[in-house]
Formats: sequence, structure tokens, C-alpha cells
Amino acid sequence: MFRFRQIAARVGVSLPFRILVAVACLVVHLVMLEKLAHDRFDWKFDQSPATAPGFADPHGGVHDWDRLIVSRWDSEHYEGLALRGFTMCKDKDQLPKGAFPDDDHACQLGFYPGYPLIGRAVMKVLHVPIDYALFYVSLAASFLFLLMWTSRPMIEGLGLGGTYLSLLLFNTFTSGFTLVTVYTEPCLLALSLAAFLCLHKRWLLVGALLAGAATVMRITGAATGFAYCAGLLVLTLMEHPKPNRVWWWRAALAPISGWGVIALMGYFQHRFGDALIYGHAHVRAYGYAVGLAKVLIPDGRLLMQSIWAEPYDGIFLAAALLWFALGHKQGLRRFKPESRAYWYTFYFGVVGLTIYGSVSCAYCGSTRYMLVALPLFFAMAGIMKNRPVVLALWLFMSTMHYYHGSACVYLSQRVPDRRHKCTLPLEYRSSDLAAGKE
Repeated sequence: MFRFRQIAARVGVSLPFRILVAVACLVVHLVMLEKLAHDRFDWKFDQSPATAPGFADPHGGVHDWDRLIVSRWDSEHYEGLALRGFTMCKDKDQLPKGAFPDDDHACQLGFYPGYPLIGRAVMKVLHVPIDYALFYVSLAASFLFLLMWTSRPMIEGLGLGGTYLSLLLFNTFTSGFTLVTVYTEPCLLALSLAAFLCLHKRWLLVGALLAGAATVMRITGAATGFAYCAGLLVLTLMEHPKPNRVWWWRAALAPISGWGVIALMGYFQHRFGDALIYGHAHVRAYGYAVGLAKVLIPDGRLLMQSIWAEPYDGIFLAAALLWFALGHKQGLRRFKPESRAYWYTFYFGVVGLTIYGSVSCAYCGSTRYMLVALPLFFAMAGIMKNRPVVLALWLFMSTMHYYHGSACVYLSQRVPDRRHKCTLPLEYRSSDLAAGKE
């Protein structure tokens, strides 16, 4: 047994094995999506290979934006931003009184431009359609993210077994397939974990730049910037309890760790006269009324909807809170103090922003957003590693909902009877299924 553990330890930290694990995770997610798309909807990976996404009407949406099975929901907005940026938005001096730049639906101010800009650059370099360019960006970011998960700093904090168990729990989470989709999460995950590793290695300027880049990927990226500042503060107070010149240098890194969102807000203020126009545009587009009062006293009807309506966002949000509350001490105890400060701030930042932004829509999207709350999976590994029955039950439930719930709802966005493709009406009987009735 001892020799087996020695061999496992050597293999677990070896670069070829780590690369193999990262590639295997991405392949499995793609295979699962392709199988589900074929079995439930009779779709291929690319439904329209000869027609690339583009614009037939300058003020219209992107046509053929969802030809790839990995391109659904918000992917349309990211492709549109990558192709034409904010060129369809009127400047503040072009607007009549009482009008807003985002009154034109072609103006995508309710979405962050970081991920689309990277996709545009890849599109120009590789000469590929924008949906494939963004897909390649997601795959590359996810590969680096998974590779970093099994790095030595992570193994030091989680242990070898805890590292790979938490990675398993992450990939089998109900929204694990997000790693291979045209979404912003892969870039945010990669940048957030890279910033943590830089903090661990004391590459403080590089880490601040990476954390700042995360803040322009999506709204929850702000959690990365604040987490880096928290880790930096704890590190500085531990190394230099008394004020000195180092304090000033470390303090200067704080705004750098938020350079992305600071630059974006500066651009919004200069062009539209509203530094917070992202939030205002989002509310105007979707009608979500936000406020702290709604967070503390949520609408009971929306709360119930989050529990019974697919993809059961409220249930998985509650699970994310519960698992972390039960296992955070075991999951994070081996990390250094500055690392714990980073992860705690990151977790509560992601969860807080998610709840605040989604409470008025029955916590919509929480199954996807909780994938970013990485300390959740550290906590789950900490509490489940010695509880095989609990682990087996959770893996079964989560993977079943991954395939039959979240992934199915994701794929079936534009299917008129999509609910019947993913769930059965209540009046169905087992005899109907046996007879092959649909």
C-alpha cells in the first residue's frame, strides 16, 4: 500500500498525467453534449457548416449564431460583441432627452466585452468564424484552468487526494459542461486560478494584472479583484507588521487588480456619461429589480419557482451554501493564511453577486454561476473524502442532473417543446415509456 501511494504521488504531480487529465475532462464534456444533442434532438455538432454567423440586418441579431451545440443563450451576445463591439450604441451627445444608448437592441451594453475581444483577435489570427474562435478560446482557457488545478500549490493546499477529488466534483457538477461552451466562465476561471497561483508564488504584479483582467470578463469577476486585494493585505501584514515602503508598493497593486473594470467604467463614463451603464442596461433589458431588501426577504413565489422549475437553480444554490458551510474548514485548513483570505473572499464575492443579481428572477443561472465558486469544491472534497456513501449519492444526483437537466435545458433553448425533451409530463405512466410513446 505504501509503495502504491508513492507511485500515485509521483504520477499525480507529473506533467504528462496532468495534461492527460485536463484533456480527458474536456473530451468527456464534449462527448456528453454531442450525445445528448444527437439522442434528444437529432443534431450534429455544427448544424450549418456552410453558413458562418453574421448580420443580415445591421440593427438585427446575429444569424446562425447557435449553429454549434456549444453556442446557446448568452453566446449570441458574445458573438455580436465580438463582431461589432459597441459600434451600434449612440454616444451621449447623440441621444434625445430621456433615451438610452441601449434602446437599440443591437447595442450590447448589458454584457462585458473582455471575452468577445479575445475571440475577435483569435478570429483574425486563425481566419475562422467567430463562433469557432470563441469556442477555441473557451477550450484553451479551460485546459489551462484544469492544468493549474493540479499544480503543486493546489496540491499543497488540498493534498493530492483532495486535489483530484475536488476536480472530479467540479467536473461532475450539474453545469460542468460550461467549460466547453461559448461562455465567459472558462476565461474567468483560468484568470482567477492563475491570480491565486501568482499570489502563492509571490509574483505579485503579474497576479494583480491577471486579477484585473478577470474583472472585465463578467460581473462576478469583481470577486477576483477583491480576493486578490484580501490575499495581498493578509500577506503584507504577515510579512511587514509595521508600516514601511513595502506597504505603499502593495497598496499600489490594489487598483491594478481591478484595472479591467476600472478601464471599462472609465470608457462608459466618457462615452455614455454613465460609469454604471452595464447594470442599468441589464435591468432595462431584463427587468430584474435588484436591491438588498429583496436579498434579505425574497419573494416566496420566486423562491418556490427556483425549487420546482428546471434547472432547479434554487436547489443547487442552497446546496452550494450548505456544502461550503459544512466543509470549508476541512477544505481550506491546509492553505496558507493569505491563500485562505483569497479563497474566502472569492467565494463570498461570487455567491453574493450571484444572489444579488438573480434574486428577482428566481435565482436564474445559479447552477451555472456556482461553478465559478471554486472553494465550494474544496469544501465538498474536504467533507466527502471520508464519507464514501455521501460522495456516491452526490455524484449520482449531480451527474444525472448534469445530463438530463442542465445540459438538456442548455441545448434546447430554441426548441418549442423543449420541456418535453428534457422532462416528462406528469400524466406519463411507466407503461407509456415501455410502449415507446412520446
